[in-house]
Amino acid sequence: MKDAKQFFSEFMDNDILRNKISEGMRRFIESEGIEPWQAGQKAAFELGYDIPDEVAKTIVIRMQGISDDDLKELSEEEAKAIASGDPHLPACC
Repeated sequence: MKDAKQFFSEFMDNDILRNKISEGMRRFIESEGIEPWQAGQKAAFELGYDIPDEVAKTIVIRMQGISDDDLKELSEEEAKAIASGDPHLPACC
């Protein structure tokens, strides 16, 4: 099992990995009705990565196209809403 640091590094640089995570997320959201960050965590696990909740939430935010600078400007509440798939925000996948 690969760790969170390795996952995040590979996730940021690898379009194929991002696409596989996105596909897995859609599948888990549809089949299990879970939040996007939980679906991302499960999709990553299927690919051999063991990532904690905070990393899973960060990847959902990244999939929204939110940069590091923009992320710093979000309140904790806004970041949680994005990671939870708030229906009033753009979809992550």
